[in-house]
Amino acid sequence: MKNTSLKIRSLARLAILLVILVLINIIGHNLYTRLDLTTEKRYTLAPATTSLLRDVDDVVYVQVYLEGKFPAGFKRLRNATEEMLYEFANVSGGKVQYRFVDPSAGEYAQRETLYKSLYDKGLSPTNLQVKENDGTSQQIIFPGLLMRYRGQEVPVNLLENRPGFAPDQALNISIELLEYKLANGIKKVSQRVSPRIGILQGHGELDTLQMADIITTLGDLKYDVKLVNLSNTLSVAKRFETLIVAKPTQPFNEQDKFKLDQFVMHGGSILWLLDATDADMDSLKGQPFQMASTRDLNLDDQLFRYGVRFNNDLVQDIQSNVIPIVVGQGNPPQTQLLPWPYFPVLSSYSSDPNDTRMPKPHTIVRNLDAIATQFISTIDTIKVPGVKKTPLLFSSKYSKAILTPARIHFAILKEQPDPKNYTKSYMPVSWLLEGNFTSVFKNRLSAETIQTLNDSLSNVGFKDAGDYAKMIVVGDGDIIANALGTDGNPYLLGYYPYTQQTFANKDFILNCIEYLTDDAQLIETRNKEIKLRMLDKVKVRDQKLMWQVINMGVPVLIVALFGLAYNFIRRRKYARN
Repeated sequence: MKNTSLKIRSLARLAILLVILVLINIIGHNLYTRLDLTTEKRYTLAPATTSLLRDVDDVVYVQVYLEGKFPAGFKRLRNATEEMLYEFANVSGGKVQYRFVDPSAGEYAQRETLYKSLYDKGLSPTNLQVKENDGTSQQIIFPGLLMRYRGQEVPVNLLENRPGFAPDQALNISIELLEYKLANGIKKVSQRVSPRIGILQGHGELDTLQMADIITTLGDLKYDVKLVNLSNTLSVAKRFETLIVAKPTQPFNEQDKFKLDQFVMHGGSILWLLDATDADMDSLKGQPFQMASTRDLNLDDQLFRYGVRFNNDLVQDIQSNVIPIVVGQGNPPQTQLLPWPYFPVLSSYSSDPNDTRMPKPHTIVRNLDAIATQFISTIDTIKVPGVKKTPLLFSSKYSKAILTPARIHFAILKEQPDPKNYTKSYMPVSWLLEGNFTSVFKNRLSAETIQTLNDSLSNVGFKDAGDYAKMIVVGDGDIIANALGTDGNPYLLGYYPYTQQTFANKDFILNCIEYLTDDAQLIETRNKEIKLRMLDKVKVRDQKLMWQVINMGVPVLIVALFGLAYNFIRRRKYARN
């Protein structure tokens, strides 16, 4: 009887334990939680990302093409992508669904068809060397994904190709940007209204062929891009989120300045890409020199009121791009690529980590590669209440600025640049301005004129103190211009034909536009930093045996001690009975 009662109690305990385990599993399945114990909080989503995912009202289907046999670095990127998508799926309540696909599976004809389809949709392939037992082989991979939502589709390239970085660093940057890229992709594919971008025309700005690549790219990213001629419109206020002013060459009249001013006063953002100096390579063709003079755009007073001043100078930089120069006779003539100090290559960071003169890179330029410029000018800031100013781009450590008018000639190429003559370091050439701007027309208009304007602009009205707005100013208009081939077709923005190198101009422009149009500040997720914690090779070599013994022996020792303690307690218990 006693044994029967003991068995019943044991079975009851077992049943209660099983019920508790089942309940814990049910609660754990429905109540998702996660502790992020990493120093840099790599698994914690930004508030903007969380808000975006919880607002998704239909399924976002993600097809990832990171499957197959990869080296360790790409496996790390693949696993990090899966972890991030898993997090997205849980936060969105299952609205984000994903699947990994190997694009290299299947027959040759199927692979080629799929490769072409992915390329046409905007995914960039990478040629990868894979080590095998009998050597190495070439493999084409597409480190990216396609997002689909209610018939819309958006490509997302995950790999950051950074020529100036080691492969491990480039892959680490790619992992750092995963949250931003995935969240931005979901935002683009699920947004009901596309952000409206106006590209200014009518003042000698860059034409559509010179901006063909950025216009096409913005369209692919679901921006609503329109050309705007201020002389043909009464007002641009509230018609666009952002205006792009790309290298105007003719002065703005007061009417056009007023329209731009009121656009800013009503919360509109502007990307100013201006050449303060009239200098270009075409004027040097067949000429011994060119006189670079100040370009009068009649915008100085307006920009001064907003908080910046374009200086009448040109930056010369030892860190510069190259141009072809004829160095010998022949058919064709012998040419050589020589560094041209008037084409600075810009960075948002210092190459010297101990140099404290450079501020921490802003979100817009963080992790960007070098940016190519042509005849760029420096920009100073003016103290304006209520406006925050953040520098974005700088010249290098060895640079200088020459005042205009100045004579530009190729004779400078005959001399080896001496760092002692380039004494100005990290001169700012681009700024971000944020805040409540004051109208340049404040106290300049009579009450009757203001009343007339309010009557004619009934939808917006005149304002002399602005809503919160943002603008970015850059001292080079060509930074957004794509080069043209000999056949007249445009290259990709940032591609430099002479060296066949692609600079980060497109990434910079897209980041600027994203920041100017994004009210949710989703771009702040670009600030996430994941540190590469490399093994100390000397310690690994010297302490290899010790750590092998610890890793293999300690777990066995713990189990053995637990077994001995359990048997000891069991014997004492039953010895008493």
